[in-house]
Amino acid sequence: MFFVYHNYMKTIVKTYSNGLRLVVTPMANFKSVAFSMLVMVGSGDETKAEQGLSHFCEHMLFKGTTKRTSQQLIEEFARLGVPYNAWTSESATCYHAKAIADNIEPCIDLFSDMYLNLKFEPDDFDKEGDVIVQEIAMHEDQPMSVMYDRMNSLFYHGTKYEHPVAGYAPAIKQYQPQDIYNYVKKHYIAPNTILAFAGDITMARAEELVAKYYLPFMSQDKVTPKQRQSVPAIQPMATVLNVKKDTEQQHVILSIPVCNQYSEDRYALTLFKLLFGCDMSSRLFISVREKLGLVYSITSEMELSDIGGSFSIIFSCTPKNTQKVIEVVERELDTVLRDGITEEELAKYRNQWHLQRLFDSEVTGRTNARIVEQVAARNRVITVDEELKIVDALTVADVNAVIRKYLNKDKILTVIVGK
Repeated sequence: MFFVYHNYMKTIVKTYSNGLRLVVTPMANFKSVAFSMLVMVGSGDETKAEQGLSHFCEHMLFKGTTKRTSQQLIEEFARLGVPYNAWTSESATCYHAKAIADNIEPCIDLFSDMYLNLKFEPDDFDKEGDVIVQEIAMHEDQPMSVMYDRMNSLFYHGTKYEHPVAGYAPAIKQYQPQDIYNYVKKHYIAPNTILAFAGDITMARAEELVAKYYLPFMSQDKVTPKQRQSVPAIQPMATVLNVKKDTEQQHVILSIPVCNQYSEDRYALTLFKLLFGCDMSSRLFISVREKLGLVYSITSEMELSDIGGSFSIIFSCTPKNTQKVIEVVERELDTVLRDGITEEELAKYRNQWHLQRLFDSEVTGRTNARIVEQVAARNRVITVDEELKIVDALTVADVNAVIRKYLNKDKILTVIVGK
């Protein structure tokens, strides 16, 4: 059985002469509007002397402007009743909110003010630096966070993605206010910026808002938008890293190098990720939890970047079970490499993919997040219909060929955090 999904959304991408990009996805019968202000700068763009500055800037944009204090920003967002936040990754910094149509203009006024008119008090800078140091310490106290951070550093060793997004506490303490201003001036510019709307909004209305709150205050020099580049995916060597933490369980991640985010192989790998370890009917859940009772949960994940990608298995268990679980995982990999997946599995998880895309399309924030990331990575939008046609065309032979191309247990990088 196949769930047929027809995409009723049409995304419009407009590139201004100064390189600013506007992305609008009108969604009929929705009451909310999701907004994203994505700046194409992240930890992977930092020099050694700038580590952690992308994330630091994300924090400081909320600490005041030439028009508003940090408290005024907080109060105005609260009055609008909009949920808002921001995140920083290796390749981007994104500020986002969700409002009703009547509130979207004052919301854009706030975000454009933060983007264009950054100004904060020295005391706020010092306090926010301390907050980030506390954030780093908090992550170090969470074994799962340590597990992911160490794997990222191990997997991307020697590349621009090696250091943690938040940077290192000693460096954070050394930065000065001018470092933030210089970094924002350098990177928060039109060709690095994408403004995206999804929901109860028209292209004409979005253009009005951009013309009022952004364009007049930006350089009008003709510039080509920044475009990320696909390079051959890195293939790090198999390694085992043990990180000692006083925990009841060991937290384990096993990662295998795969393709980068631009490869068409990503579709077959995502299908395999679903069937291998993403629900209670998946192979790993049945073999490791249901049959042997070795873990509470076990899952498979995939992370793809511009320069590489990893297929990972994640679990937590008491130390005496760790090696047993690893052996079962390797045995399941051997089995699937030898015998492949089945037609029944392909049909089941293809249906899951269809439903997940349908559910995501019912949330303006998820729709906007998916689309703005696509524009940042590829400067185009792959519609849900296009994506599902690719998935529906995959055969068992196609998926098995991709599995055998990448998933070799001799390539596994392992990080174990705990006793």
